[in-house]
Amino acid sequence: MDENKEELKKKEDEEVKETEEKTVETSEEATEVAEDANESTEENKEEKEEENVEVEQEEKAEEKKVEEEKQEVDEKKDETPEEDSEEYYDDINYQKTAEVEKVKAKTRGVLREVLDWVICFILAYALYLVLNYFVFSSPQVKQESMFPTIVNGERVFVLRPLLAGDYDYGDIITFEAPIDNQNYFDDDSVFPVAQYETYTGIRKFLYNVFDYQKVNYVKRVIGLPGDTIEIKDGKVYRNGEELDEDYVREGNLTEPQVDKYSRVTVAEGTLYVMGDNREQSKDSRTFGCIPEERVNGKVMIRVWPLTKFGSIDKK
Repeated sequence: MDENKEELKKKEDEEVKETEEKTVETSEEATEVAEDANESTEENKEEKEEENVEVEQEEKAEEKKVEEEKQEVDEKKDETPEEDSEEYYDDINYQKTAEVEKVKAKTRGVLREVLDWVICFILAYALYLVLNYFVFSSPQVKQESMFPTIVNGERVFVLRPLLAGDYDYGDIITFEAPIDNQNYFDDDSVFPVAQYETYTGIRKFLYNVFDYQKVNYVKRVIGLPGDTIEIKDGKVYRNGEELDEDYVREGNLTEPQVDKYSRVTVAEGTLYVMGDNREQSKDSRTFGCIPEERVNGKVMIRVWPLTKFGSIDKK
């Protein structure tokens, strides 16, 4: 019995010892695990710290790089501010200059066009003056003295003396109006010639070229130099022969307007003229014969109104 107890006790002691050993081993293992865990935690912490340090370093490096770039940019700006501003101002000045040049060019173009028109107008007007003075004119009739051949308001074409040639009986002419009731005679008092005012200088130029204050008459040629014109019994006699004047309205008698002009001899270089409307015409019966140099030209055709456009009969 005792032996059994001792064996049991021994077994228990052995079991306790084994249990203690296992417990020790387990605790050692746990300690090792804890130590391992602590070691791994420390390692993780170290790794994280290293990572954080690396990140911080990278951020710092990035910030430093950015600052360096900014600094470089600022340095470049500081180094070349005048050049940039000069280029900028040069661009502005160039644009302003270009705009000014455009405006100037446009202005020059307008002025050139205006000048061209002015020159064209001056040349055209000068050509008109030359043609009007030497070649032809187209005056409007503003009198009743040639009715019914030419009616007041009609416009006629007049060929200048340079091209008109010699004058003939029945020609319709225009001439400068003489001074009213002023004439002179040769010694025998049979050559009455119309008298005119004499102009000089600029007044003469304006009078002859621009017709300044010039009054013109339109009449028919009745007598040529050397002819004797006599008015009696309401009729006209040339060199003793009665004139057949179909252009005078029936019943419109020809009477002397100044008694001493009832019989005259046409002087050399002059023309005896009368209007077809004898009762309302101031002509050679009043102021005498017209000097040929005062004749503006021959009436060739009627140009207005268009319904009556054409030549004018001489007879």
